[in-house]
Amino acid sequence: MAEKRNPTRVEKTSEEIIRFIIENKMLPGNQLPTEEEFLTWLEVSRGTLREAIKVLVARNILEIRQGAGTFISHKKGIPDDPLGLNFIYDDHRLALDMLEVRLMFEPHTAELAAANATSEQRKEIAEHPKYIESLIRQGLPYVDEDCRFHRMIAEASGNRVIGQLMYILHSSVSKNIEITLDTLREKNTVFYHHKIGRAIAEGNVISAHWFMATHLNLLREFVLDKMEADGVATNKRQDPV
Repeated sequence: MAEKRNPTRVEKTSEEIIRFIIENKMLPGNQLPTEEEFLTWLEVSRGTLREAIKVLVARNILEIRQGAGTFISHKKGIPDDPLGLNFIYDDHRLALDMLEVRLMFEPHTAELAAANATSEQRKEIAEHPKYIESLIRQGLPYVDEDCRFHRMIAEASGNRVIGQLMYILHSSVSKNIEITLDTLREKNTVFYHHKIGRAIAEGNVISAHWFMATHLNLLREFVLDKMEADGVATNKRQDPV
């Protein structure tokens, strides 16, 4: 049996910072105390503290904003590729699999958001599709804002587990846009994002579910059609939900 290794000074300091975050119930976007304050509290060298913060940045727990300070990351400590999707090389099948996973819970998530969102969240969700549309009209990148729209809905659901899951499935949105060659940005992305946002803002749980399911099913059908046109065998023609 291997002898247990004692944690290094940097590792101990990292854990102390995590404990500070938890005890103070800090949230994504909250700013940490200054370096000087941490040095006084932790009684470590500046080099140790900076290395500990680098470790937490690498773990997606913290983020450093140049000239502003150190903040709790919106990635909430979730690894960039927790499911190892980068090592699944069949892009079409991966996009299809991810869409099917999303179809299992995102329509219900939209329902929960319509029922549970705060007035501020409803307003943001209803307004955000306009910003995505403006980016599309200008020919500017919009993937990050598309992802953000779906995360906003997950967070508005009131279910914290679903909120975390959307971060894990973040890459699904960009993968779907890539596979569909961005041809669905007008008829699907713009049209249904507006419909979903409006339904949630109005508290209409049935419409929120239906529009989200339609949005994702149209993407799924496009990927299936493209796989068949490219001669990629699939037995996933039947609806998963």
